[in-house]
Amino acid sequence: MKIFFDTVGCRLNQAEIEHLASEFRSSGHTIIDTAEGADLVVVNTC
Repeated sequence: MKIFFDTVGCRLNQAEIEHLASEFRSSGHTIIDTAEGADLVVVNTC
C-alpha cells in the first residue's frame, strides 16, 4: 500500500509521523511524497 503523511503543527507531530512511517515501512508499505497516487492519506494535526 502507498501511504502519504501530511503533518500540520508542532514538532511532536513530526516525531509521531516519523514513528508511524517507520512502522508502516517495516510492515511492507511504501511512504510516498504526494497525496496523488496514495492508497491512504494520513493527516496529523495538533
